[in-house]
Amino acid sequence: MMLHRKRLVAAALGAALTMGIPSYGFATELPNLSDFKKAMGEDGCQLIPFADLRGRCIEANAGLHAQDACSAPACQANAGVQENQRRREAWNNCVVRRTATEKAFSDTLSRFESLKRVELRGNQEPNRSYKAAMAAISEKIAAGQPGHAQALRNAKSTLTACSGRI
Repeated sequence: MMLHRKRLVAAALGAALTMGIPSYGFATELPNLSDFKKAMGEDGCQLIPFADLRGRCIEANAGLHAQDACSAPACQANAGVQENQRRREAWNNCVVRRTATEKAFSDTLSRFESLKRVELRGNQEPNRSYKAAMAAISEKIAAGQPGHAQALRNAKSTLTACSGRI
């Protein structure tokens, strides 16, 4: 299995470089098949099998619904300039965090696309297993994207409205 994984990493890296696709650090960061299978049963950031992207997602989500982020009240004319500036900073924090989360998921899908192009010689069972796991995870990500995109649009709208009140 380890030899197969090394071949997969080398093939992914070579294919990515040949096709002009960023390598995404496959040489050191490619999760093993069990990581992919584990991620299939997860939700949210834990759905991402790549440790670096999962970590970025988790970090962006920590405190997302706090008062200094997406749970801040909207700016109001009677709140005063200083309070509205604080609220605008909170909504900017919300937009930054939601954008980082969205990017972690989109980067995951981009890495999957690069990996799907890799075909190995010999035993194709690991290839099929990786691709099945990627398809299942991609489906879950796709199902959550509309809600995340709407939440980001709402946060951007609130930030824009806040900026207009200051």
